[in-house]
Amino acid sequence: MAKSDTQQKITLSQLAYIFIQSQIGVDILNLSTVLHKEVGADGWIPLLVGGAISIVFVVLMVHVSKCYPGESLFEILRSSFGKPLGNVAGFGYYVYFLVVAIYLLTSYGELINQWLLPETPIMVLYLLLLISALYTISGGLTVIAKVFTFFAVILFLISVLFLFGFVDAKFIYLLPIGQASFSGFMEGIRVTIYSLSSYVLLLLFLPYTQGSSKQKNRTLIGANLIVIFFYLYTVIVSFAHFGSDQIEHVSQPVLYMLRTADSVIITRIDIFVLAMWTVFAMTAFAAYLYGAERAFAKIPKPKKKMLNVYSSSIIVLAVSYWGGLNEKNIRGIINFQDLITEYFTIYIPILLFLLSYVRRKDKQKEAEQ
Repeated sequence: MAKSDTQQKITLSQLAYIFIQSQIGVDILNLSTVLHKEVGADGWIPLLVGGAISIVFVVLMVHVSKCYPGESLFEILRSSFGKPLGNVAGFGYYVYFLVVAIYLLTSYGELINQWLLPETPIMVLYLLLLISALYTISGGLTVIAKVFTFFAVILFLISVLFLFGFVDAKFIYLLPIGQASFSGFMEGIRVTIYSLSSYVLLLLFLPYTQGSSKQKNRTLIGANLIVIFFYLYTVIVSFAHFGSDQIEHVSQPVLYMLRTADSVIITRIDIFVLAMWTVFAMTAFAAYLYGAERAFAKIPKPKKKMLNVYSSSIIVLAVSYWGGLNEKNIRGIINFQDLITEYFTIYIPILLFLLSYVRRKDKQKEAEQ
């Protein structure tokens, strides 16, 4: 039987691996298309701006965790807003984590069904990912950290394989620079921040991470920079390979880019990359499912941990199956996610940061007295 999460500790490097793989989920395959639709060939610019903003939020999360030592997200919500409002906010995060998990699961099922297993029932694909995620989070923080660390090398392997996209690349497709509208840039920044919004999960892991706040800051900023440059690398190679005339009509440009690549060792590089990407889909899904489990544990306070996990899993599986029935249902899930993401990844984190200063000042007054 695993120790409770409050008794487990993870290292700084394990925290970095968890953060990186939580950030890189489904969006890595289609972000290029989404950004190009909003900003055109300038899509890499709002990506950098949005990446810089995400770093600011990472620093805010570390500061909030420092001001509430030993408290995770849901204890911090209660300490900041009071018990009634804190419970409401905690339930809101429970819903948010569930919605993101549902989006990840439905997107994974749709993609695998389209590229690899068209004849396989969608429920089977969902169950394969769900069982893998349940196994990962069932052992608590230390098992999660070890699994994420083990799979970290896959990011390097995928980055190497993306080099095949430069074979037919024409960097003239990135010109001219600065042609997008201001509203387009702002929408591109919003899309980027949403793709990098896993920083809200940090408050679940920071209280149990070894090291000082400065060390955590350096580690997480470095991890976030890795994610940002990986996204930038993916966007630039996709833009340079397809150009403006083609990329908006390609739903997964990375996979189509690699579909025609030749290699002596690997016959279908796109399939090989998709198989490795499945690991990132699982780890990102596991991270949000773990967040939902932690939220469920704090609200109704059931005694058994696995009851929390199974309850959240059943909800995610049921709604995902409903979403996978047709495109309209999937679009409804995505629209709802977009509707609530802004509140739980921008507004509440900023409010927690501001309230943490009030808490610090109160502590200083108490020390002076």
